[in-house]
Amino acid sequence: VASETPAISGWKLEVIGTDLSEAMVKRASTGEYSQLEVNRGLPATSLVRHFERAGAGWRIHPSIKQGVSFRTANLTRPFPPMGKFDVVFLRNVLIYFDVQTKRDILRRVRDVMAPDGYLFLGAAEMTMGVDDAWDRIPAGKSSVYQARPGAAARAS
Repeated sequence: VASETPAISGWKLEVIGTDLSEAMVKRASTGEYSQLEVNRGLPATSLVRHFERAGAGWRIHPSIKQGVSFRTANLTRPFPPMGKFDVVFLRNVLIYFDVQTKRDILRRVRDVMAPDGYLFLGAAEMTMGVDDAWDRIPAGKSSVYQARPGAAARAS
């Protein structure tokens, strides 16, 4: 989607995916997906444009794969050095943690985000009542979050 968005054409895009499971990181790094996996929310036009057949499944096109890397990370521990992020997707993960752990994770996410970066959470997740250093920004039928100015420097 990012590669097809005119407002950011010409940007250098780098995607870093993380997971607690080394096995999932290894699997994701292959860029190969079953028919069932690509059928779960990927439009057919995107499938044929960005993937190629690989036996019974699909393989992401090398031009996209070159800008994507995967690393093992535990959200409940200090994050490994990765630089600053313009966008963070933390979807359907916070629901598994208690409030204090959610607060700690959201603080660490603020610390790795660019000042004007955006945080995307799952539909059942929000920062309200957990970490008040975020502003909710309506985005269509959903919301995104942005750290309040100066929030990255202060602890929750």
